[in-house]
This record gives sequence, C-alpha cells and structure tokens, in this order.
Amino acid sequence: MINFQNRIIPPRLIQKVSAAQSEEEAYAADELVELGEEILSQLAVMGIAVYLQQANQKEVYNDFLISLFLSNGHAYNAGPLYRWAANMIKEAEGEDASLLYPLFWETKDGKEVLNEEIHHLASLRNSVMHGFFVLPPETNRLESKKMESILIQLEELKLFEKNWGNFHFLDQKGFNGNWNITDISAWKHFQNCNTFGNLAKRIAHEYSNDFVKEEREFAFQKIEPLQQVIQQVSSFIEEKKKGAFSIWYRPGDTNGVLAYQSVVQNLDPNKFIVVQYVLNEQGASFTSRFMETEIGKCLYEETNDEKYLKDVFKHYKNTRTKLTKQLVVVLHDAHIALFNPYHVLQLVNDLYELEIPLIATSWHYTYLNRFFNGSINLEAEGIIPSQVQLQKSLINFLRFKGPSIERKEELEAYQQLEEIAKKVTHVLSKEKKVIARRFADENNYPIEFVHECFSILQPFLNVEKEPFEKDEIDELYGFPIDIKESSRIFLTLGRRDVKLEYQHKVLSI
Repeated sequence: MINFQNRIIPPRLIQKVSAAQSEEEAYAADELVELGEEILSQLAVMGIAVYLQQANQKEVYNDFLISLFLSNGHAYNAGPLYRWAANMIKEAEGEDASLLYPLFWETKDGKEVLNEEIHHLASLRNSVMHGFFVLPPETNRLESKKMESILIQLEELKLFEKNWGNFHFLDQKGFNGNWNITDISAWKHFQNCNTFGNLAKRIAHEYSNDFVKEEREFAFQKIEPLQQVIQQVSSFIEEKKKGAFSIWYRPGDTNGVLAYQSVVQNLDPNKFIVVQYVLNEQGASFTSRFMETEIGKCLYEETNDEKYLKDVFKHYKNTRTKLTKQLVVVLHDAHIALFNPYHVLQLVNDLYELEIPLIATSWHYTYLNRFFNGSINLEAEGIIPSQVQLQKSLINFLRFKGPSIERKEELEAYQQLEEIAKKVTHVLSKEKKVIARRFADENNYPIEFVHECFSILQPFLNVEKEPFEKDEIDELYGFPIDIKESSRIFLTLGRRDVKLEYQHKVLSI
C-alpha cells in the first residue's frame, strides 16, 4: 500500500492501514479484514448521517437505527451496516446523498446492484474464516491493492473533509467506533432529524423522571380491581418467587388495562420494589436495555447505591440477599414490537436466574408462550377484527420479522399476507370457522402464508386443532375406498401402523 500518513484519512483508518502494512504479507489476512470492515463502517456512518438529516425516511430504517443505537455496540458487523446504509441512501434526498450514491450502488444489466468493488469487502471475512484465517500472499496482495484504490477514491471525493453532523457515532475525524448510545443526552442531537427526531424525543422522554411519574399516575388510577387476577398473581409470586406470568386479553378489551393496574396496586410497597410501565410502539420502552435502566433507577432510589446505575444485574446478583423487599417487574402490552431482537422478553431468563418475577399483560400470540411459565386467560369471546385492528396486528407482527411494506423486495409478500388475512376474516364472518390446510388448497395460497396469517389473527380469535379426515380401508384390497385427507399422508409414509399426530390448525369465533 502507498503511504497514507500524509493524506486526509481518519486516524482509525490510518491505524488499520499501518497494522496491515506492518504484518508479513503471508499473514496479513486478519489485518486486511479489519481494514475492510473499517472502510465499510466509515461509509455506513456517512450514509446513516445523511439519511438522518433528510426528510425521506421510513419506519423500517428508523426501527433498525433505534435497535442499533440501543444495542451493546458489537451486535452488527460492518457488512450488514453497509447494506442498511445503502438502502437508506438509495431513496435519500439532497446533494450529499447523490455524492454517496455511487459508493453504494451501480447499474449492471439495467439493474441497480450494490457497488461490487466496495461490497466485496463484506465477503472477505468469510473467505478468511474458510481459509483458516490465512490467505495466500498473492490474494492478500490483491486485496490490499483493492482497498488502496477505494481509499484513494474516498479521499479524492474529499469525504473525510466533510462535516457529516453532530451525532454520538461521529467526531471531527469521522466514525469514532461507537454505535450504541451510553449517554442519554445523546438523543437530543437527533431531535431535528424529521420522523426519526420524533422517535428520539419520545426516547428522551421515556428516560426522564416525568415518564416515571406519568406511569405511576396511570397505574394508580382509581379502579374496580380484578380479584381473580390479583389472587392468581399473588399465588404465583408467593409460591414460585421467580418466573414470568402472563395475563392474556383480547385487543380492545379494557380488562387488559384493569389487570395491569390491579396487579400494580395490590403489590405492597412495604414488601415489594415494583418496576412498572406500559410498552409503547414508539421509543425504547419495549427494549431490554430500557428495562435494565428502569430496574437500575428503581433500585438506586430504594438503596441510594450508584452501582445499580452501571451494571444493574451484576450488582443485584451480589446484593439481593441484603434487600428487605422483593423486586417485581410489571408490564402492560408485552406484545408490542414483537420479534424485536432486543425485546424486553429476551430478559426472561436473566430475570429468572435473579429470582425477579415478571408479570405482563398481553395479546395472546403463540410465539409468546415460550416466555411464560404461568398465565391467566381473560380472553372474551372471539371477535372478527375491524380493518383498523387487522392492520395494527399486521404491522406489529411483521414490523421486526418481515416482510415489510416499505421494502420493495418484500412488498409482494406483505401484500399477499394482507390479502390472505382479509380473506380469512371474510370467510370467518360467514362460516365462523376456517381450517388452514383446506383454506389454502381452496384458494391456492401457500400454506406457510396461511399459517402466518393465523398467527397474526390469533389474538382476536379462538385457536383449535382438528384431526384429519380418516379414510376407510377396503378389506379385500387393503386400499382406501375413498381418498380422504389422511390417505395422502398414509400413502406417502407407505404404512398405516403409525399414530397420525399432525392436525389441522383452526381459527374460530
């Protein structure tokens, strides 16, 4: 590589270049991987900064950035970050977006594809891993030349001389290596960033003392408590002393809120330290990191021990026997932001090990069963969701799981799910029951899409199972007299001496 010391290159890049140059050519693969990832990170930073400062923003990208900024900082490799930034830049507006566009995209055979020269750096890590972390010297030499060419290109565009904004992941020398936000005040730098700015304002509010006060006022509104809920939750805490307890309720049913308020109001403050709040679709309240912060703040308020504000779970593990009260977490609407990789329910095992009971109200999705070892069902009769309710459940279920309505490559799959869900509700309004396999066959829908729609609709309806139609065997020929649903399975297996455990999935009112 040429000498970059006298060029305007960020110190982090200079450091990676120097490490690659100082290593023997035959063993420089690891250093080249780190340099390639730093180049991708620097470009991702520029792309994300430009995206944040222009108006054409999408929820799918904003959600990703919230997860990134609230992560532990090491959860995302440079390659995926470069690809996320590429998609943000693809539709971004302004001169800076136009300047960066060729560094992310190029046209081949009439199609937009990722810049092959730069995106190649993302695959280098896999090549090195598959090569037992060693590549032939000639390959290292070739990769080094490619990176040199890219760095010269970036410098000639004067990208390292630009001010990309005032964000926590940037300093005057470019990317500072920190994606995660550790100082809550950093959110204020996003407040003028269009729709993402609204999210930032919400998050800043959630971390404030005003949020704690508002949540407490809501939880302690005057109500007629649900005694059945109080009794079962009290028994769970008293007998189990740890674990997660769910309170299932139907969308639109006020019993969900009443159950949450009943639980909070019944926990004696002389016996329990209670962390309680309502999850919101916006902001950070549905994330595990937010829960950790709230637990730390609550324990600090109780003990005046500042160590709870730094590493709450580690310090709680060492000090919990000294506390005279039991810590309990109570959440309302735990189904919010389903499938987010950093969802609050991802902390269930940690809470269990620390013997911190978790009580949560929620719509009932099958996926959520894995998190709870106790429950009470407040679900009223099944209801056919309105179009507004259906859309809300679709968005919540697919928001972090996909497919997304905002990504062109996923739009067709999203639209098909929406079509199937609407068709299911239409059939339910007439027949009161829909059997997944038969519905899929009758309408020529992929069965996996139908099952996905059943999951989306589950909170509104009753979920059942129904055996396949059994056939009758001709005594003389040993073959089914009429081909029924079970016949195809038995014929495929080539035997009939097995128990047919697979059953239809059924939704009913």
